[in-house]
Amino acid sequence: MKWETMTEFAIELNRRITAAREFLRAAQAAEDLDAERVYAGELDSLFHIAVENGVDVQPEVAR
Repeated sequence: MKWETMTEFAIELNRRITAAREFLRAAQAAEDLDAERVYAGELDSLFHIAVENGVDVQPEVAR
């Protein structure tokens, strides 16, 4: 799927993935293992949804 023609579904899915990545990084920085598990699980679920629906996921930006 090209970025120029992303559907609202793909845009929202990528927004949620970006947010989950940010929350996961914050949990890792805070050494909050419970939150890490939650956000890692959420990311896994979101990636599965993307694959099942043929949605390209934006690459993670190095920080």
